[in-house]
Amino acid sequence: MIAAYPLTTLATLAIVLLTFIFSFRAGKSRASSGVSAPAMAGDDTFERATRVHMNTLEQMVLFVPVLWIFAMLVSDLFAGIAAVVWLVGRVMYSQAYMTDPSKRTAGFMLGILALLITFVWSIVMVVMGMMAG
Repeated sequence: MIAAYPLTTLATLAIVLLTFIFSFRAGKSRASSGVSAPAMAGDDTFERATRVHMNTLEQMVLFVPVLWIFAMLVSDLFAGIAAVVWLVGRVMYSQAYMTDPSKRTAGFMLGILALLITFVWSIVMVVMGMMAG
């Protein structure tokens, strides 16, 4: 059986995988830095890895539902493209945050751009559908 939205499905799986990788990195940083649970502070590398993971979770909660709405209302192809942009933004954000948090803005903005485009376009499609119906 082929998924009705194969690109969006693959993109969602990639988003989950990236989030898992960030989670694993935070856990590994906790162990190597000696920061015992439940502490969330004490080592710069651990705190950065944790912040990347948490910010990605925060963005994922917003992006994934909008991505699926966008796929259903607009297209699987454009949703797949938007997801790739979001993923690239998250990777850029992560790399920058881990080396110099003050340089994280470009990656963050790329992810927000993907979110805003899919969100606004989805709203436009819903409103147009309501007006036509």
